Amino acid sequence: MVDDNSLETYVSLTVQLYHDIACCYPESRESRLDVKKLTSRVQMEGISFLTKTLPKLGKAIDFALHSDTPLLVSGFSLKPGTLIPRFFGWLLERIFTGDGYVRSDPDITAIRHVRQFLYFLYKLKLPYDETTESSVIESFVRTQQELDSIEFDDCVRPILREARTFLCRLLDGYDVRDIIPRHGPGAVATGEETGEKSNFSRLYLSLDRTYSFTEYNVLGLNQVVDQMDWLQSLEVLEHGTAKVVLVPKDSRGPRLISKEPLEYQWIQQGIQKSLYSWIEEHRLTRGFVNFTDQSINRRLALSSSRTQRYVTLDMKDASDRVSLRLVEELFAGTTLLEGLLASRSKETQLPDGRVVHLNTFAPMGSAVCFPIEALCFYALALAVLHVHGRTSIPNKYRPHVYVYGDDIIARSEDYALLLQAFPLFGLKFNESKCCVAGFFRESCGCDAFQGVDITPIRLRTTWSHHGNRSANELVSYVELSNSLWDAGYWGTADLMKDMVEDRYGLLPYVREKYSYTDLAGRVRTNSSPLIGWYRPYVNESRVNRLLGIKRRFCRDIHQMEYRSWIIRPVIKIYEVDGWRECLRVLNTGSTRSNIGAYALPHRICLRRGWAPA
Repeated sequence: MVDDNSLETYVSLTVQLYHDIACCYPESRESRLDVKKLTSRVQMEGISFLTKTLPKLGKAIDFALHSDTPLLVSGFSLKPGTLIPRFFGWLLERIFTGDGYVRSDPDITAIRHVRQFLYFLYKLKLPYDETTESSVIESFVRTQQELDSIEFDDCVRPILREARTFLCRLLDGYDVRDIIPRHGPGAVATGEETGEKSNFSRLYLSLDRTYSFTEYNVLGLNQVVDQMDWLQSLEVLEHGTAKVVLVPKDSRGPRLISKEPLEYQWIQQGIQKSLYSWIEEHRLTRGFVNFTDQSINRRLALSSSRTQRYVTLDMKDASDRVSLRLVEELFAGTTLLEGLLASRSKETQLPDGRVVHLNTFAPMGSAVCFPIEALCFYALALAVLHVHGRTSIPNKYRPHVYVYGDDIIARSEDYALLLQAFPLFGLKFNESKCCVAGFFRESCGCDAFQGVDITPIRLRTTWSHHGNRSANELVSYVELSNSLWDAGYWGTADLMKDMVEDRYGLLPYVREKYSYTDLAGRVRTNSSPLIGWYRPYVNESRVNRLLGIKRRFCRDIHQMEYRSWIIRPVIKIYEVDGWRECLRVLNTGSTRSNIGAYALPHRICLRRGWAPA
């Protein structure tokens, strides 16, 4: 899976990271032995030691930090008479006692260093084999079968009624037909490319009953009259079929995505945007259910790692386990349900050609997956707490629960009720990742301990040794080097810098922000578009001059500009129909002047250009 040259690169970076950490502490014989152990185990186990074995040790440490259980390690020999592994033991002793429990005064810097090292390659996007692919697909199929057998008995009816009452109040006045459809950036099951997405060619009767094709897919009656032949040529189908695809996620394997048919995705994106606005602005959910701002959950995780007021809960297979039956129960009586059912794929096609009936309401890939799962989790949490008397009447709809997608934050005294109740609705928690004790919390990508952010910096993009220049590779490794330098891992940052410049040539030093005065005399602040090294306290102008980076003075912005790599989106020109292109532009608010010119999503290219540092 990983060639020898790439493996050597990852080992070199990991060893250098270890040295960066070790130099912060008194030199010891144990640290030298760790490096030998690391290289020998990589020779025996390959890349999996760095991407799977080390993160497994990291998860054991995290579990001990956020639970009342001692450190339980597998795959590493232990120090005699203790539960602390020999590997990294000299640093782990600053965190744990000999019997494996968190010390009363743990070294938080040591925790940050340990997690940085162990999780460094955890998110590396590696190729996956057919066995891993089959495992992910079969897990999805099993989930559909499990959801088919779920029944809501009488003991959960009070919770369902309370949750439904809340959602009816929340969605009172919401018109699911009052949407502005739009195209999403992702691929669609029907195969249209980015610039072809306005070429609707199918009419789905199940969708048309709620979202009339001539109202939502055309610009107006003038287009209907002008393109009657096109309308009459549409393929008429009862419903659409989604398609399952696997996309790289991290070293553990792929992520399963269900691509939606084009016409479904067009409507779903409109519903999503409408729901985001309604929910984030409504008095009942404002600040509690979020879709565009992770900072609320991150701040709560950070503060609660000190105060222990809130716990962070992690859902398992969150999007796949929100069943159609649950959504129908919760949203009954709302106008939203009609739109959700009309724009939902009832079945999906697997990579091997099998067609599976979807008992999941909307798997990941549907534009309504994220808002609906968040609403379900929040409404159920609110209802569970109210039914069990945890909220007073004046605060009935203020239950101190915060939801961002499948990231849930609840009060320490309430979480046990949620862990007990949610499985009754087919939902599962990943209890090994629920931070309910101790001083460790994690939410929305923020890992915190005793009020300190200890989120590790992760290497995600593979390093190619074929000599081809890649915009994604360059941007990823430059940003990673800058982040590592800023965090104090200077040797690793410089090693990565040398790797990049060996392939891409000298890069300039840049400022995080630069200011200039425009022609109207106004001061503007912007980030440099140049790809380059950000090093605090470095005089960029002087260093770039010493390096011989080409420069010129730009009179328009009164700034010195440098010539180096700049990233640009990949543009593709399509032949487009005027009516349908006009509909796309009006619905998205696009101001692009080049008709038919589309920026391909997630695609960037490199070119040489001038820009201020």
